[in-house]
Amino acid sequence: MMESTLQEKINAFIEHLDQEMDFVMITDRMDESLIILKEYLGWNMTDIVYLNRMVSSKPKVTMSEETKARILKYQVIDAQIFDHFNKTFELHLDRVGREKVASQVKEFEEMRESFENKCFNKNMTVKGPYGSVSWEITDYGRNTNLACTFLQTRDIKLTNVVTQLQLTQDYTVPIDQPLLMRDMVSKLQLDYDNNEDPV
Repeated sequence: MMESTLQEKINAFIEHLDQEMDFVMITDRMDESLIILKEYLGWNMTDIVYLNRMVSSKPKVTMSEETKARILKYQVIDAQIFDHFNKTFELHLDRVGREKVASQVKEFEEMRESFENKCFNKNMTVKGPYGSVSWEITDYGRNTNLACTFLQTRDIKLTNVVTQLQLTQDYTVPIDQPLLMRDMVSKLQLDYDNNEDPV
């Protein structure tokens, strides 16, 4: 029995991923991905909102063609998976409607920027862990709208808090002193019950 070639194994793996996942979001096209996901799941704009809480202090570096070629040479499997799901992403765009997605992306960006401006003072930055920099949270974000604090919380910290909450059902878990998860959940639930979107 002949052993499969690398390309045959890659093709089989991509086919397996296709069967397992109905829709793969693309990081480079996050807003479009979120709009498509929203359409598929019947969500609202406020269900997909996120904040650009981290501000890069480093200038963007343009990658040379030589570096790109070297990466593609040694990351052939990743490159083929990425190319495949980029192509399927275009099919999802067609299915939802390119004009509809483009229009909603524009609306979403405006809504998100407006929310960011309420939550953060973009003229002031604070240093975070690992050399990261984030905008300073406003009084509105700290005291009036807990969704700002919730969305600003670092992923690792939030995951730990939610995991502990699920395991213990202890709503006194501190998320950002003096704020407690109990307070945040209560406020978000109250807003939901009153049909008040956090954004």
